[in-house]
Amino acid sequence: MNVVGPILHYGRTRSDIAALVKGEKTITYGELAELLLRTASHFTAHGFQRGDRIGVCLRDTSDHLVALLAMAHMGAIAVPLDWRAPPSENARLISGLNLAGVLREPTAREIDGCSSIPVDPEWHRAVALAEPAAGSPSSWHDPFVISATSGSTGMPKLTVMTHLQYYFAIVAMWELMGLAGHHRFLCTLPLYYSGGRNSCIAHLLRGDSVILYSSLITPAEFVHVVNSQHVTVAVGVPSTVRQLLAASGKDPLLPRSTIFFCTGAPLHAEEKCQAVKRLTPLFHERYGTAETLAISVLRPNDIADRPASVGQPHSLAEIEIVDDDDRPLPRGADGLLRFRGPGMGSPLPGSAAEENFRDGWFYPGEIARCDEAGYIFLEGRTSDVIMRRGAKIYPAEIEATLAEHAGVIEAAVLGWSDPNNEEAVVAFVVPQSGIPASELLAHCRMRLTPHKVPQQFHFLEELPKNTAGKIDKTALAERLTREGL
Repeated sequence: MNVVGPILHYGRTRSDIAALVKGEKTITYGELAELLLRTASHFTAHGFQRGDRIGVCLRDTSDHLVALLAMAHMGAIAVPLDWRAPPSENARLISGLNLAGVLREPTAREIDGCSSIPVDPEWHRAVALAEPAAGSPSSWHDPFVISATSGSTGMPKLTVMTHLQYYFAIVAMWELMGLAGHHRFLCTLPLYYSGGRNSCIAHLLRGDSVILYSSLITPAEFVHVVNSQHVTVAVGVPSTVRQLLAASGKDPLLPRSTIFFCTGAPLHAEEKCQAVKRLTPLFHERYGTAETLAISVLRPNDIADRPASVGQPHSLAEIEIVDDDDRPLPRGADGLLRFRGPGMGSPLPGSAAEENFRDGWFYPGEIARCDEAGYIFLEGRTSDVIMRRGAKIYPAEIEATLAEHAGVIEAAVLGWSDPNNEEAVVAFVVPQSGIPASELLAHCRMRLTPHKVPQQFHFLEELPKNTAGKIDKTALAERLTREGL
């Protein structure tokens, strides 16, 4: 028995229910169960064995999810790769992890240093002819997936989750979702990104219908798909929420019965309040990491009272706020956030991820505080903290202040060494229209203490984003270096 067990069960008990929907193609649970068993058998016929690490460099389609589930069933370890990334970037990961093979798109070129297998018509014909795997050699304690997240040194942080760790993390996510009955879930996040992949699998493991759609979806398309596909649960990143808010009016843009989860990065407090009013009254914000999956959820009825929070953690999470010497701090004090629980992964030995795991705890790199009711408030990333005149400055506070200005669509703040070797506060702003820097300067001076006020403002048409939709502050820092600002 392993994490795939529930899907095989639904293949017998809910065989006619839609499991995966992509465009005009629908795969029922009966078809999905048979497909993953045949794919698992084909993996074995291809020479892959239990314990092999296999890369998945596929687009956001049913093939991607079937491959992950089939690998889990036959005992291989899935290693998701970003098909949008430069080949050199994936090549480093493939080499470092000694992958036994990589699944790739038919139109993608072969990958150097590893056997790469195109998931093409020939692949699908071979799967269709394969006998369904009779049983699974994989157990709850076998590794299920290796996730890669970017590290502060540029080296990826690699975390491995067993089937049991992953299932506990999924159970915690179900608790935070608070869902009852059958749902139709819309995913517009890349499946390489843990938030997209894990959300889809969480819904499949509870027997829901998963609707896959491109991450390049426009606000108008988003609303159309939600309505035409009768979506009851959707997920997006902050950039999705901001685009939808820009397209909204006085009435909620989405049906009042649609639950919307925002994940990937925190929204500003005012954005959450507006999302409840102008998108859907069932708007939620979810906080988590690739190493733990979901940690907490801020629900609609809490947004009015604690909009700056990311909600309360699930019941399997142990949360502490500690100082630099790992000593627990009292409620309300700012410090390092740490987490432990049965749904927590483990660092891959020798990976940069080891720096985030200490004494049985996972440190996600957040500066945070908790109130008396256990609500988590994120103050900023430890890697983003700006030191100026001996004081710590959290960019998130300045970004939230800039977002309060009616003429600001989006903002990002980082520190930059000035000629006196003191960190300057630099703001990158996407404006609604032409806003003079002097106006934003006055806005900040009225709301921030003097040392937090940005010394530089740079106006951009859009902020650089990574494939997960998060603001790429590394790219902004490189821009400063390149332009000598």
